[in-house]
Amino acid sequence: MKKLWFSIAGLWLISVIYFLVYVNNPGLQNAVDASGGLSTLHSIMDIILLGGGFALIARLIYWMSHRQ
Repeated sequence: MKKLWFSIAGLWLISVIYFLVYVNNPGLQNAVDASGGLSTLHSIMDIILLGGGFALIARLIYWMSHRQ
């Protein structure tokens, strides 16, 4: 089960890095606006960022409330 959470955390971290690069790189922003494939990748990274963040926060709350 730990491998699953490490995978979720790893994907979430990759999406955070992607968006940090995206925000600070106007060339990448223009490329995403112009390309359908990059737009799809951007959408997938957005889902990973939001969903992974939610999953990690929910897991942290679960872990904190079920400690012994």
